[in-house]
Amino acid sequence: MRRHGVFGVGLALAGLTAFLLHLLAGNWLTALEDRSGDWVWAATAERTDERRIIVVDIDERSLAEVGPWPWPRATQARLINQLAQAGARQQVLDIVFTNERSDDAALALAIAQHRPVLAQVFALEQGGSPSVGQLAGALEWPTCPAPFGQARGYLANAVSLLPASYGAGGGARVNSATAAPSAPLHVGHITPRIADDGVMRHQPAVICLGARSYPALGLAAMMQGSGDGALTLQRGGWLQAPWLLGASAASGSVPLSEQGDLRIPWRLHPDSFVSLSAADVIAGRIPQGLVEGAWVLVGSSAFGLNDTIATPFGGAASGMQAHAQIIAALIDGRIPVTPRIAPLVQALAILLGVGLLYALAHAAPAAQPGRVRHLRSPVYLLPLAGLVVGLALWLVHGLLQVLASLWLGWTVPVLFVVLAGLYLGVLTHAQSRIDRDRLYAHLSSYLPAPVAAALALQSPSSAIQAQTRQVSVLFADIRNFSAYCEARPPEEAAAVLHAFFSTATRVVQAHGGVIEAFQGDAIIAVWNGELQESITAASTNHARQALQAAIDLQVAIRGVLPDPAPDGLEPLSLGVGVETGPAMAGSFGLASRRTHMVMGRTVTIASRLVEMTSDLSHPILVGEGLAGQIGGAGLQSMGTFLLDGMRVPHHVYAHPLDAALRID
Repeated sequence: MRRHGVFGVGLALAGLTAFLLHLLAGNWLTALEDRSGDWVWAATAERTDERRIIVVDIDERSLAEVGPWPWPRATQARLINQLAQAGARQQVLDIVFTNERSDDAALALAIAQHRPVLAQVFALEQGGSPSVGQLAGALEWPTCPAPFGQARGYLANAVSLLPASYGAGGGARVNSATAAPSAPLHVGHITPRIADDGVMRHQPAVICLGARSYPALGLAAMMQGSGDGALTLQRGGWLQAPWLLGASAASGSVPLSEQGDLRIPWRLHPDSFVSLSAADVIAGRIPQGLVEGAWVLVGSSAFGLNDTIATPFGGAASGMQAHAQIIAALIDGRIPVTPRIAPLVQALAILLGVGLLYALAHAAPAAQPGRVRHLRSPVYLLPLAGLVVGLALWLVHGLLQVLASLWLGWTVPVLFVVLAGLYLGVLTHAQSRIDRDRLYAHLSSYLPAPVAAALALQSPSSAIQAQTRQVSVLFADIRNFSAYCEARPPEEAAAVLHAFFSTATRVVQAHGGVIEAFQGDAIIAVWNGELQESITAASTNHARQALQAAIDLQVAIRGVLPDPAPDGLEPLSLGVGVETGPAMAGSFGLASRRTHMVMGRTVTIASRLVEMTSDLSHPILVGEGLAGQIGGAGLQSMGTFLLDGMRVPHHVYAHPLDAALRID
């Protein structure tokens, strides 16, 4: 349950942080998503030989050869006529002819004859409110629909260049004898939607001025190219864009955002478009058949004409690049779509990422033969997994953007998953530390604290991990306890044993020792059982500590053991044996089941001394090793004995309790 709680807290923190970041830095996240999309467009841009759309560029060479802009109307008319003679299927002019001039007749005639798609530009909230020229090409809608914005002003073509049948801002049909009868003339706006970083990523599909609605240049070109005279607007379904703008079933629908914008798909590298210098077109230097049957987009890349935008491919590009991309995408039906169901898709992406993190957080690797199963993963695993899952979601978004023209949005799910991985890693690590401290606390209650601390930081091993050192060992055993257990209820015997163990632990620890083991009704305590910086300097000190602990234990146990003894039983008493000498301390056994112990001659002697306390009628017996360490002060010689199991006689000492309770 703790794991589930940690996971839930991690997700809650990730959600709260993501919400706050979205609330406080939403624009920054949107900019990050857009710039990421720019990078994807630039990195995956197709380098194809795009011959359906030919670009005619009024470049610096054209200005140097033909003359500075604006050119005479006759020159502009010649450009249109030359393209028509070369077989251009349709001409799209990314140029606004704003001012009336005395030589407008030639250009007006060329427009009437060849019906190029003209341009006009509106001033939105970013600009001022000029109103120059005559608006044209309004859609046959009774009013301005909801998603489209209102313009503050406009720059349109001079009225002298438009057919006389144009009303105030409405459509027109050309009735010139040299033009197709009742042939409509289409006009589209070239108003950009510039982001805060200066990059053009969207264009308003339609802009309104009052009750009239005017389509973008690419849409006007599609209307003229397909012969559709009207556009329809409808609300998209859940699997479609918020708004759908369509001319006919044959041409399909154009997906629009909630604001009525279309996203520009920068999927074709600028080098994919064949570009002709306007000077070459005017001079008739057009390669044979290059323009025939193609759509021709006429614009300018000359810096002096103020038609420069930033694109994913560079910070200074011609504005006609955006229109070329839009027209190509409209022809192919590949305008990026953000379906209305996109937030739900993002939520599903979050659930997928969270599910992967959950599976990883709760996966336990299988145990190998002879080894203990590790349940804890490295602390960096979950944050790293969050980054990997986030990167995978970003890659999927990029693939959908390029291959399926889907723009679902990635910052929210990626941010949530990355934050979830980070928080889960931190919380899991914190929980691991808490669990380790709890485990250490439990482990140190069964093993010496230094041993438990060392084991908590080591991997399990089947090797002997022990060292020989100079130690002092205390054995303490309750005499007559077996008979007491046989005669008394188990609960009473357990209470006595618990009280003895507790008292012995407090006394031993108070004198710097550790309880090595509880064996039946006996304890084994050790001093200097772990490595110290100076064993020689500590030897005499730990010997005195062990002897004093034996004395204080005898005093403390008087209030623990039942006194007087129950009827028919010999009184319980405590026998203690202490000795100082070399012993091996460490861990033994397989990795799957090990034990920590102190073994050797010193331990055996202390054990045998406990057995002799009853025979010698003295509760504390001291071995010759400890007596030698403290100089025999305050000890009484009991003689030399051949201890059970030993081959060499051993001198045994006793400390008279009634003489003194403390040693010098």
